[in-house]
Amino acid sequence: MAIRHDIQHAETGDQLILQIDQNGISQWKDGERMLVDSDQLSFIYVLETEDDLVYIGLPEPFWGKLSEALTARLPVVLQVAGREEALLLGALHSELSYLIENIKDNSNYGEEMLEAVEKAFSAHIK
Repeated sequence: MAIRHDIQHAETGDQLILQIDQNGISQWKDGERMLVDSDQLSFIYVLETEDDLVYIGLPEPFWGKLSEALTARLPVVLQVAGREEALLLGALHSELSYLIENIKDNSNYGEEMLEAVEKAFSAHIK
């Protein structure tokens, strides 16, 4: 059974830090893939534990930060708010770029998702 945690805060510097309010990320490993939740206007980064999948929701309010990170090629890390431990989301750039291109002009994701992606990631759509 997959467990979902949505990003609560995003901060850009020499990397993009995505924060959640959940402990235990040291037990998680990078699943190196992303999904789309068009009903929630969210991208989902997949992490894994020994027994489960962990979905990290990247809702639409944070897409501006994701676009900045793509443009600047900033590393993206997941961090528990108020803690030092962090997990590099190593496939985020390639997976997000692939999804953006796949969603472009594709009504299968729904009109609202299509419009939101084209607006937030216009600099990355060819």
